[in-house]
Formats: sequence, C-alpha cells, structure tokens
Amino acid sequence: MEKLKNIFLENKKAFLYGGIGLLSLIILIIVIIILVNVFRRYGPSQVESMMVEAAKEYLSEHREMTPTAESGPVTIEVNTLVEGKYLKDLSKLSTEEGCTGNIKVVFNNNTLRYIPELVCTNYETYSISETILSRETIVTDGNGLYEMNDYYTYRGEYVNNYVNFVNYSWRILKFNDEMMYLILSDTLNGDEMYVFDDRFNESINNYRGKNDFANSRVYLTLQGFYDGYFANHHAYLNTMDACVHTRSEQDQDKTGAIECYSTFKTPISLLSVYDYMNASLDPMCLIATSRNCSNYNYLSTTKNRWWLMNGTNENTYQVYASNSTGAIALDSASSRKDLRIVIAIPSEAIYQDGIGTSSDPFTFYEY
Repeated sequence: MEKLKNIFLENKKAFLYGGIGLLSLIILIIVIIILVNVFRRYGPSQVESMMVEAAKEYLSEHREMTPTAESGPVTIEVNTLVEGKYLKDLSKLSTEEGCTGNIKVVFNNNTLRYIPELVCTNYETYSISETILSRETIVTDGNGLYEMNDYYTYRGEYVNNYVNFVNYSWRILKFNDEMMYLILSDTLNGDEMYVFDDRFNESINNYRGKNDFANSRVYLTLQGFYDGYFANHHAYLNTMDACVHTRSEQDQDKTGAIECYSTFKTPISLLSVYDYMNASLDPMCLIATSRNCSNYNYLSTTKNRWWLMNGTNENTYQVYASNSTGAIALDSASSRKDLRIVIAIPSEAIYQDGIGTSSDPFTFYEY
C-alpha cells in the first residue's frame, strides 16, 4: 500500500495532467456530437417521416383539429409546425433546397392516415399511383395498362403490377385518383379450404348455401382476416363499394354495370367477375364461363380453385369460381375452395421503392 502511495506522489503531476486531458477529450466529443445533431441535414424520405411525427405531436396537443368521419381530411402546413416548435425549419433540416410542404391527415377505419407532401426545388413527393403513371405508357393493345371504365386497368399475361404489402405479394387490378385495388398474387394456399356459404337455402330445400356475398360465410371469414391479420394496417385499407350483384352466364357486359348494380361497403372482399374478364386480352372472352377468358390473363396462372364474389342470377345457390385451369365455372356455394383476397389502398399512398416486378415489387410508406 505504501509503495502505491509513493508511486502516486511521484507521478501526481502526470496523473493530474492526464486526467485533465481525458476530461477535455470527453467534452470535445460531446460538443462535436451536439454540433453534428444541431447542423445535421436529412434526405427527403427522412424529412417526410419527421413531418409526420411532428403532425402527430401537433394533433396530440390540438385535439380539436383531429379529423373525424364527419369533418373530412385535415391539412397541416409545415409552417404551422415550424412556428409551434414541432419541427425545425426545412431550410435547416433538409439536404434539398427551397422546400415547403404539408401533411394530409385522413380519418379512415377508426384510425388516422398521414400523407406528407414535400416540395423542393429539385424534389417532390410522389404517390404510388403518380409513380406508376409517370413510368407506364397507356396502351390500347397487348400487355399493359389500359384506360377503361373510369380506371387504369392492367390487362394481359405479362404485366409488372406486383405490390408488397403486409408480407404478402399482391397484383394491382386497377386504380383511379381515389383508390388502388389489389388482389393476392396467388391463393392463400393454406391447409384450409373455405365454403362460400353453407346455410340452409329454402328455395331449394337443402344446405347448398346462398350466393349472397354480403350475408355469406366467406364474408365472415374475410372479416376475420381484416380484424386479425390486417389489424395494424386499417389506416391504409380503404372502404370500397364491392360490386356484389348476380350475373347471368350469358351476360356479355364487362363495364361493371351488372355486378355494380348492387354494391356493398367493405374494406375487404373477393374479385368481381367482370374484373377477371377485363384482365384477359382474348377477344373471345365474351361471357364469364368462356374458357377463352383464361387466355392472356395474369389472374389465371394459379393452379388452385378459388371463389369469385358474384353468384348467378339463374338460381340462389351457385357462385362463380376460377378452376385449376383458370377458367370460370359455377359451383354450389357449399363447395370448398381457396381465397384470393381483394383490398383497396389509397392511391395517394407515398411511393417507397420498386418497379412492379415479382422480384422488385412496388412498396409504399405506412406512417
């Protein structure tokens, strides 16, 4: 112990100067970290996320501004957030120059959806629909994106319309300024197969079920997926007018006038017959049950049998379905088949990445 004391006394000055030097170094590092954080600038996607977080904090302190189903969307300007000290001035925050912006807040399915819009001298926020339209050529023949029935609609066998969402692969059916309709790229492919409906049908006096989607067993199954698997994504699932009206085997209309004669509001559904027909480029796809409708059709590639949404109007128990060859046929509602879920996301969802191929699908931000 005495030896240690003597060593310290002999080297007291060295220890003292060394301690001061170490303390100075620590202080210098802290100052550098502070300066880096104060003067750090961020790329556009990071700034957009900061705008959203600032809007959330703003609404938590200004609850009277929170949108409701009755009030409609609310737009919060960036200047409002800057003046309220919720966000730094964009000139000090962004790597881009000349930036301004706002955040649109939408009440949707009992939750809030945030859509930032950042506009700079050399940058502008693009939605997923705007990105697609800036890259795609609208065609009138062959595989690609068509303008028809008030929608941009993908048609043909080889189209780059893949989207990744909630860890599933989807295909874009069609979109307009309001919403983008997606269908699972393939069937659920689980161990379970599903009846469309197996209730007692008084018109035929047996349990073959009823071909009314809105009151069917399969709709209850879909609602279970919505409440469970999609529980954390309700802000980005739009409520759609599902076209549920029955259709005759001989009907040739492909505009949706038949199926959309009756609609049912839901955030999750199955595919309407006319949408399946429109995806085919075969000119002989004239009626739903024509096997030609499976030709040149990206929807026909799955090998499983899966339910469509519409029943026939020639009885009360048969429903249209796609069979293993991709052709549409009628079957009893009580039969068991797989499912391809249809949802609608907002067309204004902010594009994140991807080119729409199966290996590089489109993605969008969920804030």
